[in-house]
Amino acid sequence: MHPEWHNKAGRFSGHSQRVVLIGVCALVLVISSPFFVPPEHEPVPNRPPSETPTTPAETLEPRRVTVKLRRGETLASVLRRHGLEPPSAHELIAKVRPLINLRKLRPGDDLHLVLDPADDSVKGLDFVLENDLVRVKTTADGWSAERQQIPSVREPYAIRGTIQHSLYQSGTDAGLTPQHIIDLARLLEYDIDFFSDFHPGDPFAVVIEQIRYPDGRHIPGKILAAELEADNEKTSIFHFVLGNGKEGYYDSEGRALRRSFLRAPLSYARISSPFSLKRRHPIFRTLRPHRAIDYAAPAGTPVVAVGSGRVEFSGWRGGYGNLVEIRHAGGYTSRYGHFSRIARGIRRGVTVNAGEVIGYVGQTGHATGPHLHFEFLRSGEKINFLALKLPRVERLGGRDLERFMAARDERLQLLRAHKTDEQLGSG
Repeated sequence: MHPEWHNKAGRFSGHSQRVVLIGVCALVLVISSPFFVPPEHEPVPNRPPSETPTTPAETLEPRRVTVKLRRGETLASVLRRHGLEPPSAHELIAKVRPLINLRKLRPGDDLHLVLDPADDSVKGLDFVLENDLVRVKTTADGWSAERQQIPSVREPYAIRGTIQHSLYQSGTDAGLTPQHIIDLARLLEYDIDFFSDFHPGDPFAVVIEQIRYPDGRHIPGKILAAELEADNEKTSIFHFVLGNGKEGYYDSEGRALRRSFLRAPLSYARISSPFSLKRRHPIFRTLRPHRAIDYAAPAGTPVVAVGSGRVEFSGWRGGYGNLVEIRHAGGYTSRYGHFSRIARGIRRGVTVNAGEVIGYVGQTGHATGPHLHFEFLRSGEKINFLALKLPRVERLGGRDLERFMAARDERLQLLRAHKTDEQLGSG
């Protein structure tokens, strides 16, 4: 064979082999195509090149933020601070107000806000106030609120101490609250002068009701019993609930602490003129008896009836100015003079209760400055109200007295136990 033909035959043979190989591969693909299914892909939506796929907001969990109430803040101001518009904030508060007294919120209380994960808008709220859990959430119809009572355990807790400077300082140092001290002063106002009867070294013991919650909170409750030594005398008081559900405080013999009359008819700054048989009159400059007590107080200070009774006079009377006169049981009468004005509804013939406001401090009539002129009469004779031994209102008897004595003995064991400042018994 000619060399040129031999070279052409070689090239043709190589070319034929490649064609056959390609043909075989094509045949295999055609035969196997019914058995080969390519994977499916969801259509990719058209979006701008810069946009990145994100998780839908509705699949995200709401964000919870705890806000501590600042001094001077209210629930409304906190809601507005977190972007809730005033109309919506007012609507939320309107739902909460019937459930709980929002005035009891104090600086430092925690408010838990529920925020929308998309835009951080307020979608809910919950907070604990005393023994209630309040929850608020948004619905298709607006705000919805509910209150749930938190289970609690009430138990007696004894606190003891010794007077160093004052009962207030020593008591609060030992664990009593300022309100406890105020309550003790009110309960014992007829028996102890809290300004002068206590001396350094005098012991005191108080059993309070402690309220314990599952979340670990401990809230001090009312006074259950107390024993204080003042002016070398021990005084004990006990809280007790009668069979009819009425509750009150009693001494160790079951006599009510509440007296027939209040100790004073107002909150006063000082006694400007005490009861005296010889006093120089501030206007007429002559010596004459002052069978009354003048309580100095700012103009407008409310004045209350010292006891229950019937109004015998209400109006203007010479040097007294605006005057109210009340007749009480037992032949007692009280008079209140120099009022700037007499309280609405206080007129002759009406019945008033102890502690009911009857007028307001002024300086009408013969008066050189705002004060209350107070007179107290027994069988028509003016007497020194501050020196009066005020009778007690009631004493327990029958089954109530038996129950009281048993409860008193239990409380005395707590008061006089040797342990200090710790939980005692189950009450």
